[in-house]
Amino acid sequence: MANTTTTINIGEKIKFLRKKNELSIQKLAKKSGVSPAGIYKIETNEMTPTITTLMKIAEALDKKVSFFIDEEDSLSDVEYIRQEERKKARINESKVTYENVAAKLEDCLMEAFVVVIDVGGTSGDEPMSHRGEELDICLSGKVEFTIRDQEYLLEPEDSIHFKARIPHSWRNAGEEQVRMVTVVAPPPFS
Repeated sequence: MANTTTTINIGEKIKFLRKKNELSIQKLAKKSGVSPAGIYKIETNEMTPTITTLMKIAEALDKKVSFFIDEEDSLSDVEYIRQEERKKARINESKVTYENVAAKLEDCLMEAFVVVIDVGGTSGDEPMSHRGEELDICLSGKVEFTIRDQEYLLEPEDSIHFKARIPHSWRNAGEEQVRMVTVVAPPPFS
């Protein structure tokens, strides 16, 4: 049975983990570098976090980003995912959908997603950075990456591989939906 896109309530997960870890909003703000007002708005669904903000909060809560967009958190030795069974998540009302294709292996060395970016979709206002390497492969549409103020336009079959500690961002650079594969190794916040 095909899996439909799920709208994930990231705010509930953040609030649950924050309270579980006995952190006030102010303590989580200091630990993550995200403003207390921003965390409050995310927790109450008044604001959709950008991927950069979500990465900062995930790191502060010692979780992988995939934790916030997956419904389950189980691990195994083999992960087989048929396309129609792929978990899909859209972060609240954003223009980006993440389809999880790899992240559940025990002692996982990478995370991988199919990222679907609607027209006008971006990674957020601020460049992101994280540990490890990132590989992105454009499947359809046009996606523009900005790395160290250098722009790289990826069209179908093009790829970009870089050290993820370098501040980077991306945006849909065309008039149609973008589909790309993103692989990050090691998982940013495992």
